[in-house]
Amino acid sequence: MKQGIDSAQATPTKQFFVSMLTRDIKLEDAILDLIDNCLDGALRLGDGGKPDYSRYLVQITLAKDHFSIEDNCGGIPRDVAKNYAFKMGREPNDNRDSDTETIGMYGVGMKRAIFKMGRNAIVKTRHGTDTYEVPITAAWLDATSWDPLPINEPTEATEKLEAPGTTIYVSDLNEGVARHFANPAFVNEVTTAISQHFTMFLQWGLKIEINGESVQPVHVEVLVSPREDGPAPYVFRKTTGDVTVSITVGLNTSRRSEGDDSDDDADFAGQRASATAGWTVLCNDRAVIVGDKSRLTGWGDLPLVPLYHPQFAVITGIIEFRAKDAKKLPVTTTKRALDASSELWLESLVKMKEGMRVWISYTNDWKNHPRADQQIYWHDAQPLSLSKAIDKVASRTSAKKTKTRDDAGEMSEVVEFNPKKNNVLPKPEQKKPSSRRIVFSRPVEEIRAVSRMLFDDPDVKAGTVGDECFKIQLELVKPSKKRRS
Repeated sequence: MKQGIDSAQATPTKQFFVSMLTRDIKLEDAILDLIDNCLDGALRLGDGGKPDYSRYLVQITLAKDHFSIEDNCGGIPRDVAKNYAFKMGREPNDNRDSDTETIGMYGVGMKRAIFKMGRNAIVKTRHGTDTYEVPITAAWLDATSWDPLPINEPTEATEKLEAPGTTIYVSDLNEGVARHFANPAFVNEVTTAISQHFTMFLQWGLKIEINGESVQPVHVEVLVSPREDGPAPYVFRKTTGDVTVSITVGLNTSRRSEGDDSDDDADFAGQRASATAGWTVLCNDRAVIVGDKSRLTGWGDLPLVPLYHPQFAVITGIIEFRAKDAKKLPVTTTKRALDASSELWLESLVKMKEGMRVWISYTNDWKNHPRADQQIYWHDAQPLSLSKAIDKVASRTSAKKTKTRDDAGEMSEVVEFNPKKNNVLPKPEQKKPSSRRIVFSRPVEEIRAVSRMLFDDPDVKAGTVGDECFKIQLELVKPSKKRRS
């Protein structure tokens, strides 16, 4: 009688799987993953178009004994919960979002975030009028088997959700997580990460609250003149198949915060360093990186591009990758780091450095000249986001538009605009510096006292007070110059 064939177990242990899954993701990135799920829900409600994000609210609570996130973004359909949402990974034939520009790839985001935070969680969701909840317990985590998670029906009226959406409540927090959640500094870190990563959605009206405080977007913009011959950023956009790469490099502008009493012209590029100087990388509207100034984005790639230094604080570059298939995006599973080995990224770096070179040369030309001389040329320029900047520049008759077919037979559409080659960048009239900027600080009380003495008004701007003081001293110096001659 023939003996049966032995088999070797190849199933991962649950403890190993959970520990490895959460090891390489930061706690703040886990929170961003859960927000991504909220946005994906809203995007699926858009029927193929861009949703009205002003209708949606995400509320997050970070406390020493629990974490919660609540949204009104449509909820999880019951069949998705049964077959996909709680599965540890995505099957190759799972094409649910093939026509939607989400950023999820591997089907681990929600589970990984929950495991990162604590040992007990309950996911409550309402899709249409169907409300149910799925508990993930410490007993399930400790069990060696991969038993299915139960889907329970809420019985009390108080457990019903007011609107279609999802609430995740995590308790029995892991060691260290509770201390982070109770630390105001960590809450600020998460707030900053959200304001950067989801800046486009926040600008479109999405509301995100952390412990009751609204998160404001970080604006990443470049200056564009509406004139056909006015100064404009470097622009490149290429669409091949379902992947679009969009690049713009130009001068940035700093937006004032409330209480900022700086001079009226402080919003002109170069007047002060921008927090978004360097490169911002977007993938399907999510900001993977904001203000990168490292070799990753081409800085220091000698001899073409020097290392970043303060002279380049006026330069902002923005690149976005868009694809319905998220696997084609050069982003890691954390969604906040680039896959620098991606062929798409390496090809894009060539154009990024080309745009950087234009503006590095521009700052070299103007570095010893007064900013007021530049402002004459930029007086009508407006700060625009990536898509608006490209659309504005592409509408110029001098913008180059081509269609080509690659080696694989795919049609590519390209839009290019190089402001240097099109002679729209202003140049200083002389190479020798005509003036130097003087910058110093004094206590506010002293400035007000001098302002009152000179102008009979304590509230004259600090720059005007300083300029008048210099003029007075200059008049005292002039007679001594005549005597020496």
